[in-house]
Amino acid sequence: MDDSLPTRDMSIADILQRWPQTAVVFQKLRTACVGCAMAPFATVVDVAFHYRLDADELLRRLQEAALQPYHRES
Repeated sequence: MDDSLPTRDMSIADILQRWPQTAVVFQKLRTACVGCAMAPFATVVDVAFHYRLDADELLRRLQEAALQPYHRES
């Protein structure tokens, strides 16, 4: 599997661990994904379904965020 960008079948926890800068996408969409107990099990498709989002658009936004440099807040 190519780990260079998030995919629709990756768990949210995996995405957030590999690309912490994607957290802002979930926050802007007002999801509870960051810190959610289901994050290790829910995929991008699951989140899109649950929050009535377009899965392709959510994935696109996550991939764009993943390409951005991560700056840890101090």
